[in-house]
Amino acid sequence: MSALSWRALLSEAWRDCLSGTARVGILTVLATALVGGVICADAFSLRSVSVEAASFRVHLGSVRVLQAQGGIDGAACEALSRIPGVRAGAVRSVESGLSPLALPASSLPLYEVTPGIASLLGTTTADPTGILLPERVAEDLSTPHGTLLPLAHGQAEVAGTYPWDENDGRRPGYAYAVLAPVPAMGTFDECWFESWPHSDDVDALARSTLVGSNDQNAQVLAMNPTRGTTFDAAGRLTHRPTWWAWIAASAIGLTLGAAATWWRRLEIASALHAGLRTSDTTFLQLVEAVAWVGGACIVTSGICLTILSGAAPGDRADLMRLVGAEGLCAASWTLIGIAITAMSIRERHLFLFFKGR
Repeated sequence: MSALSWRALLSEAWRDCLSGTARVGILTVLATALVGGVICADAFSLRSVSVEAASFRVHLGSVRVLQAQGGIDGAACEALSRIPGVRAGAVRSVESGLSPLALPASSLPLYEVTPGIASLLGTTTADPTGILLPERVAEDLSTPHGTLLPLAHGQAEVAGTYPWDENDGRRPGYAYAVLAPVPAMGTFDECWFESWPHSDDVDALARSTLVGSNDQNAQVLAMNPTRGTTFDAAGRLTHRPTWWAWIAASAIGLTLGAAATWWRRLEIASALHAGLRTSDTTFLQLVEAVAWVGGACIVTSGICLTILSGAAPGDRADLMRLVGAEGLCAASWTLIGIAITAMSIRERHLFLFFKGR
């Protein structure tokens, strides 16, 4: 048996791809449709879970409220934010509301909040010298961020705005309220906190913010009970309908690689009869397969990137890595199927293959 140099084998593979012998086009289409289709279906499922989780958080379904009138240590509530994955802040009502000059006959409820509330509400500004207005109120009063709000007595700087839509099921009372950021000193009425992913341990830790004998009267409520009490994102991912996608993609890839190689069994047996070694023909098949396997990977990657672009920004990188791992696994098993089939073909099978043809 004679052995060809790797350069000669690469040259032969190149000619096979150009001449159509390797059937790169049809195999790329088949691999994209069969293997890539399964992976893209899983990408849709992953995006769906990500969107649901993002919606759950946007509508404050992940926020919990510990209520204890005047019985919550503001500093202890803020300190919950030091726990990884937890955001927290304290709220207390002020008896005298705020009376904008544009609304002389009415006043807006006023709440003092610690800096952590700004993060929970989706605003990054928490200037202790200014106030936070609901977006709708700021729009009605024509007082965007950075402007001064004329009051019946003086004026107040609008340090920021926050979204609050009571129509989505969250607790009422803040769609037309004013929040005044204050230092986390003294006692407050409520401690708002979010642990993501949800942890029941944080509910227990939140009770450590209580002062005096308020533990018996305190209760933990969901900010938006219509969204459910928890959202198990990890469980949704584990039990998604297409969790088996990597298994199916790998099995299909293995079968497709084996079938594509068996399709050329007569050609391979003839090459062995002409003096090539089994390692040469196997290497040749693998090199040629790189063209259509790589092409399918590129097309599938583009489709998956488009699908996952609709996922929550914070989840995209992790989801892309997960889908990429599935694609790499499927591509590896495709090449394994090619290698095993190529090595199983023997020269002595030549006349049998020829007769079967």
